[in-house]
Amino acid sequence: MTLTKLTFAVEAKHREVEEATTTVLSCVISGITEVLLAVSWTDSNDGALTDGDDFTIVAGTYDLATNSQTTTLTVTNGVSADSTFSCKVSSTEWNKSDEKTSVTLNVYDVTFEDKAVSTEKEQTITCSMTGLSQTATVVWNDPDGTVITSTPDDYTIDLGTKDDAGAQNSVLTIGTIKLAALPTTGTFTCVVTSGEYANSEASSNTMTLTKLTFAVEAKHREVEEATTTVLSCVISGITEVLLAVSWTDSNDGALTDTSLYTIVAGTYDLATNSQTTTLTVTNAHQLNGELVQILHLPAKSHQQSGIKWRTRLQ
Repeated sequence: MTLTKLTFAVEAKHREVEEATTTVLSCVISGITEVLLAVSWTDSNDGALTDGDDFTIVAGTYDLATNSQTTTLTVTNGVSADSTFSCKVSSTEWNKSDEKTSVTLNVYDVTFEDKAVSTEKEQTITCSMTGLSQTATVVWNDPDGTVITSTPDDYTIDLGTKDDAGAQNSVLTIGTIKLAALPTTGTFTCVVTSGEYANSEASSNTMTLTKLTFAVEAKHREVEEATTTVLSCVISGITEVLLAVSWTDSNDGALTDTSLYTIVAGTYDLATNSQTTTLTVTNAHQLNGELVQILHLPAKSHQQSGIKWRTRLQ
């Protein structure tokens, strides 16, 4: 017969997950020949944990093939800050009583925001992580649920690396050809897995990418003579303030603020992805015809520049 001497050991299975994520911590007790006498779990203050809404404890069963027993602690809804729990085990054969082993539960946060974009330039979306202990593994999925790889004209992925503050930014760049092929509204997924404890539960976060359509709506007016009125153009489908706005008369003569005209370029409205520019015409009977608005759009949003839209004033 063969006599094999066993060595008693407890291996803690640490985890690093996104905040508020349900996860399972465990301790693998090896080198035993029978079920443990007792198993318990405690929090970082050595307070005893019991089964309830926040925790589920499983003592585990003895595995003859591996001479081991695995006990688990399920932390429901996770934690909001890095925490330490402990498993305590008692073994008759090893004369162990409440043998304590610490198990780490670290957490990180993920920011992945919706974005509205122009299709004239390549666009980027960023999956931002904070509170990491090591550089995380990041996988991107497109609106079809397909895992994204870097390919010319379609996608370019920068997985990013953790900095000294525990932050990591993974950036997906979408080329114009791919942008044109995407649906008007599509959902992208950023899947993050701990680089410190690879067996940790992955987090899956989604964002909605909305493709905008550039348009200018002229607000025409018809008023009684000698009436002061306000003409306007609503520019929609933009993601930032216009580079420049000007108005001209029907002869393409530039208008400036005078006693007859007041020009307001307007401000960018993030909620509507638009900007409204106005021209106030004092004593409107002095004009009858068309006024022209010239827009200069930021190069990084649209490629058009110096585009004209006519606004009628009768």
